[in-house]
Amino acid sequence: MTAVDERGMARYLDEIDYVVKRSIYAAGGIPAYLVIDPIMAQCVLLTKPAGQGEDADYHAQEIIKFGEPVPMDDLGLELDTSEFGTFPDVRPHRYP
Repeated sequence: MTAVDERGMARYLDEIDYVVKRSIYAAGGIPAYLVIDPIMAQCVLLTKPAGQGEDADYHAQEIIKFGEPVPMDDLGLELDTSEFGTFPDVRPHRYP
């Protein structure tokens, strides 16, 4: 199973997508969590979950800029990001 999350523009979602869900999915043993981030024009692929409860996290993080393929090894495919749209007029956030 893989979790994929396409971000919206709301600022309060930054922490939810990059901190809260990251911990929840890792604790659940989800092997790959992909955040598609149109604000930063990138995908963040998190793999190798470890730990339990609030201390759970992913031990591997890969940042892939839009236009580059995202390797989805657990699914045996690559995700083409060449046509992903961005929000160029939105202030960048502090997450990866």
